[in-house]
Amino acid sequence: MPRHAFKLPREVVEAVRRHVINAIEAVTPGRFHQEANYTAALVNRLEGTAYQGPFGSVKFRATVFDDRGPKSAESRLGADFAIIATIADSDRTIEKVILVQAKLGIVEDLDQREVAFLREQIQKMKQLVYAPKVMEIPETNDRRFPRMVSGNNILNDAPYQPMSLENYFVARVTTTLDGCTDRRAVVLAENSSLTKLHVQARIRYVKA
Repeated sequence: MPRHAFKLPREVVEAVRRHVINAIEAVTPGRFHQEANYTAALVNRLEGTAYQGPFGSVKFRATVFDDRGPKSAESRLGADFAIIATIADSDRTIEKVILVQAKLGIVEDLDQREVAFLREQIQKMKQLVYAPKVMEIPETNDRRFPRMVSGNNILNDAPYQPMSLENYFVARVTTTLDGCTDRRAVVLAENSSLTKLHVQARIRYVKA
């Protein structure tokens, strides 16, 4: 198991998954047509306690930033929002930051100009974190299904497999497999005008 990975019991996994699904289902395309408005609404819906019980707790805290202007956080760092994960059990606390750029629709459907711009944004995010993410947001039958994609794979023209947002939170965020532990990166994301999703989790470590 990777050095920073947490093993979560099924009760916690399912609670976190349901919390994220509920947030997605609560933000309908009809009320939030534009990408920025939809992303902000979704991030705010994720705020709250996803799990509280015998194995610990998982809490999400979200803030939204102003992305307008040449000096905005997005123009400087290429990200629409940051995920800051603080994971703790009885023995350790791990804090990680993940930068994310959101795109309405599917990355594979972007034209050459849009792909070039997305790569610029990913390069900017890599100034702060090693593995930035892109959240693509496909829409079917008036429903949206946000999912995470590796920014590095997009940058390198490498194959990638999108992961639904609920599965990403369960498999990569809450377990702390993804993210940058550099304290300077965490502080910058936390104190800049980036949209940030702060994940606080206190989980009792469960051995496999």
